[in-house]
Amino acid sequence: MPDYAHGFVISDDRCVACLACMRVCPTCAIRVRRGKAVVLSELCIDCGSCLAACPHGAIVATTGSLEDIASRFAFKVAVPSPVLFGQFPGEIHADHVVQGLLAAGFDAVWDYGIELELGARATVDYLDAWDGPRPVINMMCPVILRLIQVSYPRMTEQLVQLQPPREIAGRTIKKWHADQLSVSPDQVAAIYVTACQARTISIIQPAEGGRSYLDGSVGIPQVYNAVLSAARAAARAEPAAERTGPELVRSAAHLRWATPRVFARRMQGRGYLSVTGLAKVIEVFDDIERGRLKGIDFLEGYACWAGCANGNLTVDNVYVSQGKLQALMARLPETDPLTEAEVERRRPSEDFSLEQPFAPRAAVHAGDLRERVRRVKEAERLAAELPGVDCGLCGAPACAVLARDVAGGAATIEECVFVSDERLRELRRLHGSDAADD
Repeated sequence: MPDYAHGFVISDDRCVACLACMRVCPTCAIRVRRGKAVVLSELCIDCGSCLAACPHGAIVATTGSLEDIASRFAFKVAVPSPVLFGQFPGEIHADHVVQGLLAAGFDAVWDYGIELELGARATVDYLDAWDGPRPVINMMCPVILRLIQVSYPRMTEQLVQLQPPREIAGRTIKKWHADQLSVSPDQVAAIYVTACQARTISIIQPAEGGRSYLDGSVGIPQVYNAVLSAARAAARAEPAAERTGPELVRSAAHLRWATPRVFARRMQGRGYLSVTGLAKVIEVFDDIERGRLKGIDFLEGYACWAGCANGNLTVDNVYVSQGKLQALMARLPETDPLTEAEVERRRPSEDFSLEQPFAPRAAVHAGDLRERVRRVKEAERLAAELPGVDCGLCGAPACAVLARDVAGGAATIEECVFVSDERLRELRRLHGSDAADD
């Protein structure tokens, strides 16, 4: 089985087998065995639902640090998520944030708006050329991509089969700065400043199985205090009214990538749907599989409610952050000449192609067809013998899931408390209750 990287770990010391994480996992990737929660790696999509649900702090995000990455490279370039610019007080302008990133330890900050615009146009071109089933589904959210790979394998072909803009930025950064500094590209680090743990994992282990052009990521909380301190100092020294020269964030189109409707303006005349929140995305995907969703050409989906501005590595209240982003966008033109000129220069030769297409997760959907059919039939038979109350006391989130585990050899039917008294006795032992049976 492939070794899947994930962005969360469960602390056995803190886990009390309360079942909260198991109940919220959208892909049934968590079991409770021998009094502790465990993750079935091949089913985990790094959505972070378990992190939010755990009342005991037993699940924590794993993050790297800028210092760890810095020790391996001579020159470090930040690729800031557009979400970052909405995380600071209103008097702090985007260029003050740039100065804060430099003070935090980066050697340069990349003009990411160009790759974002290139990616938007490449996506529209891809949609216009697509003659397969619809809707075409945006691949920008790594959680949605992995959800499809795990739970909706037939829909993988409907994903936009392109590299995300952050990867194009990473590739360009390494070449451009290596040329400017007359050093090897291996000495230049392209580091994504992320609002989302899942993007960290998409860099460590891209979902299509290829390589990442980025050298790592740091979460917004890891650099926030250093950036805020330096940005405030920059804002006091250079008020907004006195700024001159080109800025890093020059258009509303750049900041719109922090919102859940990036493509709304570009999809006029086409069937377009934007969905946020994992539960709602799953509802829509179920409708797509059942043929109930008609007339939609393009679907933009995000696991986090309100999109990336509500990522699990943000620091500001999502409503406040949205208000700041809207205020920033209101002061900017929709597009700007510098970005347009650079996009037109690079567009004819830019390559967004994947090393290999997105495909269903092999560890979940591969294997001998005859054996898979046998397991399905056996699981159906076992499910009919179980009570169907989905209590979770067996350590699986539902009776049907326990039936699948038993059919696959990962559990026994006696783990159901309605089938075997031994399971109840085991639970009493694990949770410190030695009371006799009534």
